[in-house]
Amino acid sequence: MQEKEIRWKTSFLLLSICLCLFIFLISCDKPEIPDFKPALDITPGDISDRLVARIYFDATLSMQGFVVPGSTHYTRICPALESVIVSGWKDETVNFFRFGEKVEPIDRGTYLQAGYESFYEQEHIFRRTYIEEVIRHEEKLVNAQMKASSTPEDATEADVNDTPEATTEAITPTETVNERKKEGQLVVIVTDLFQDDSDITLLIDHLKEKYIKKGREVGLFGLRSQFDGTVYDIGIGEGSSLRYQSNPGDPKTFRPFYLLVLGKHADIAHYFDSLIANGFSEAETIIFSRYLVNPLLSFNRALIEKDNLSNRTFENSENQHLKQYEIVASINPAKISAKSMKYDPLPHVMSFDSDTFEVSITAKYKPDPSSKNEISIDAQQCLEVTSTFLESENGNELAVNFNLDSESLPGRTVYLYEVTLRPEINSYQAPKWCSEWDMGNKSDGSRTLNLVNFVRDLSQVTAREHEPEIAKFYFFVEKR
Repeated sequence: MQEKEIRWKTSFLLLSICLCLFIFLISCDKPEIPDFKPALDITPGDISDRLVARIYFDATLSMQGFVVPGSTHYTRICPALESVIVSGWKDETVNFFRFGEKVEPIDRGTYLQAGYESFYEQEHIFRRTYIEEVIRHEEKLVNAQMKASSTPEDATEADVNDTPEATTEAITPTETVNERKKEGQLVVIVTDLFQDDSDITLLIDHLKEKYIKKGREVGLFGLRSQFDGTVYDIGIGEGSSLRYQSNPGDPKTFRPFYLLVLGKHADIAHYFDSLIANGFSEAETIIFSRYLVNPLLSFNRALIEKDNLSNRTFENSENQHLKQYEIVASINPAKISAKSMKYDPLPHVMSFDSDTFEVSITAKYKPDPSSKNEISIDAQQCLEVTSTFLESENGNELAVNFNLDSESLPGRTVYLYEVTLRPEINSYQAPKWCSEWDMGNKSDGSRTLNLVNFVRDLSQVTAREHEPEIAKFYFFVEKR
């Protein structure tokens, strides 16, 4: 009897040891992995359900030359500025203004006179163009809207309408927060963009502080038109004006004018597309925005080749941006090559001149089940990422190589790498058409003063503020 009891205890002990060993092996086979929370794709979104638009006309004498006998590109686009808003949004309100050294509201009947010389013969508007005055005026209107939208429900109608401008399209107190989110604001400034060096700097600073830093975009729509008149504020050589007449049969002699458009990226893009579809296909456009490509390039759009890595599944993620690997031999480098990613930029986006990109790398690991993700600087330094643009018959393609120094990885665990690619700040440049339209040091009425500086500097200001991305990659990698 005692012998059986000893045998039973021995068997139980062996079984317990085997069970503990089994549990230990299972636990070793399932290392702790960092929590995977991918960043949402950054997209321009949809156009606004409701649009409040304000159109500002530069009414200085420099603009009068665009109104010549017969039809011109300028006089044709004036009525289209409103009509594409009416047809392009299901609910819209449009108000009109003109400006020079100050801003004044005008009614729709006066707006329809923008194709006539008398529109620009207002002595109180003066000759100089101050676009920053429009931005200040917009700030007053926005503040008035905020004041009206926060008015108590028992306020009288007189209280609600006691705002700096009667033309303010205020949000009524009865509207819900969701309804307000669906409303977009679009500001369209029609101008020849003729400002001297100090004005350009001041304008960029105003756009940066009042729009770019607040997450709103800036668009530029350029069009050349027939011209016969005087260009003021040229700021070159003696005198401050230039008499210019274009050749009606030679579009290269036409003088540029611009729509400086402020609002949400999706609304600006839709506005530009609508104008182009309505007979202005020769226009040049830029949207100064955080959005360059949609969706971001990733493993999901790549041809993948790997070396010294085997596929693993640490997390049943449906996110196609994520790859999961185990290092085969820790003494050899691990490599991932992502090729044939077609780069399709969004329409109207900023130009950058680069075939390499700024790379940011984050490596995370999880020491134990109860801990949060921790950053491993050493693991980040073990990964080298290089990228190049490749020209193909179907357009530009991006190739990205990931080289991981497996042996130098600091610990035997699972790392989650997040890799982001973005153009370098200084790679943003004015596109070729800006150079062709820029006046430089010559008194040429068919060109614009300081256009290249304006476009380049505004692009770099936008890029510095928002750091636009073109690609994002995630992968788990385990070192045993």
